[in-house]
Amino acid sequence: MELYRQATSLANELWGESEATPWAWLTSGGRVPGSKVPHLSVTDELFIAAVVNTPRPQRPWGAITQLSGMYQVSRPTLYALGRRAAEGLQRSVGGRPAQAQPAPAEAICNRADSLVVTPQRIARTALTMSFPGKMALRPMRQCLEEAFAQTRALGTLSELFTQAGQRAGHILTAMDYRPLGPVIVLRDETYFQDWPILLVIEPLTSTILLGVVSADAQAETWGASLLVSQDSGAQLKGLVEDMARMYPKSQTLAEMEIPVQKDVWHVESWGSKVRRTLEKQALAALRKVDKLEKQLLKAWDDAVFLKQYIPADAKAERLMAQHDTFARWLGHLCDALELVDLRSGEIRNREINDWLLAETLQAMQAIDHPRVRKFVRSLRRHQNQLLTYLDWAAEMLLPFYDMLAAHLPDRAQRHGFVRAVTRGWRLRQALINGQRSCKRQAAEAEAWLQLWLDENAAFPALATYLMNILDASGHASSLIECINGLLKMCLRNRRAFRNRDTAQAYLNLFVLWHNMRVYERGKRAGKSPFQWAGIDPGTDDWLALLGFPATD
Repeated sequence: MELYRQATSLANELWGESEATPWAWLTSGGRVPGSKVPHLSVTDELFIAAVVNTPRPQRPWGAITQLSGMYQVSRPTLYALGRRAAEGLQRSVGGRPAQAQPAPAEAICNRADSLVVTPQRIARTALTMSFPGKMALRPMRQCLEEAFAQTRALGTLSELFTQAGQRAGHILTAMDYRPLGPVIVLRDETYFQDWPILLVIEPLTSTILLGVVSADAQAETWGASLLVSQDSGAQLKGLVEDMARMYPKSQTLAEMEIPVQKDVWHVESWGSKVRRTLEKQALAALRKVDKLEKQLLKAWDDAVFLKQYIPADAKAERLMAQHDTFARWLGHLCDALELVDLRSGEIRNREINDWLLAETLQAMQAIDHPRVRKFVRSLRRHQNQLLTYLDWAAEMLLPFYDMLAAHLPDRAQRHGFVRAVTRGWRLRQALINGQRSCKRQAAEAEAWLQLWLDENAAFPALATYLMNILDASGHASSLIECINGLLKMCLRNRRAFRNRDTAQAYLNLFVLWHNMRVYERGKRAGKSPFQWAGIDPGTDDWLALLGFPATD
């Protein structure tokens, strides 16, 4: 206490009469056992509590600041000491100080609502707050404080995620994906902190085969990623990707001859953007014509009519014609990229779709507009990879048709069953994609399909088999875009990483959690991606797999 001893005269200047006398009596005393501020004695803490709990009108202005400077402790610590002392001196109803009697150990263990807070529970809770909670570290600390009356420092939580992510990386590297068999995979990259995140996903089970935070997304890096994905045990039989220029070269560098399907969703989305551009230009030209008409109605001017109005009107007519022509052929393009005909439920034929695609591109090429020419030029470059999914579907349908013939000898009945299943699948996909106008048609198709399923006990399994073929045909890479969106939500809450290693550790946690989480709704409800794929990591609890079991 000698370090903080002050003269009595100084005490009279700092404190009022009520505080000055106790201050002069203070001695060094013994230290408080277990205190977080060991340089304070019992008398020091009691004096601090007395000053803090002095009512504001009687407590001198600046007293808390003076205490903080003299005792070299923070203001929150001073207030905490005062609060602790006040709670300990609360009186019971009988007027005596309340003394909390500790409950017997047997009573605590037998309570149904008892909760033992252990480091394992804190770690499991923090990891769950991140996946699937998407929670940042600071809100995580507050939630731990409210739930368990204790928390962890930001550095401790960050280190927990880094170490757990490194263990997740070792687990994923040792995982055997051979139960998947031959697969058609999706690949894409997204960006965070200017780092490309490369993803390879199996679409039928939604299993993430590879997740890498890379230094770049060049062809060499993608080629190595494909080889790593194949070394995990999965047999890559096809790739679904967008039209990025490094993708073809990556296959060449990896010496992998795999059929490729260019994602039709990106094609249709690009076409819609081109159509909107033509529409905006046509509307702007019409507004200019309307403005000139109003000007001429107020005061006729031959020069304005001949030199401005007539050229503007011709330009508007030309732009409207370009928009209408492109919009009509864009509908044919989308139709040429369909797997199942929306009207009849027929599975499309490669020759017919090839013919319709060629005719559509030929008609679009006649539209004299730079955006349209660029769009058509890109589709021409990838034309032979826009309908690969029809070849995959035809190959996978051969064993299905043999199985169906064993239950339905009549060819017309087989045709009717297939159309009922495929049309129901097509309309269900339309509803998933937000086409609410198909709701009534989807309900009718579902009812018609149910009539078929009720007719024979083997039909439900055959219908599921056929729908799985349609799902696995690699028509689009929409699934990987959904997973990219989910990953981005988690990454944005973390805001930033120190380096690529910590970002990779976080990505490892996301991949392991996603592959082991059980879907609660949708067509994959009730099982995790690993369960759908037939992969057994030894437990269904991803946190237990990381070394944080539910029970100690």
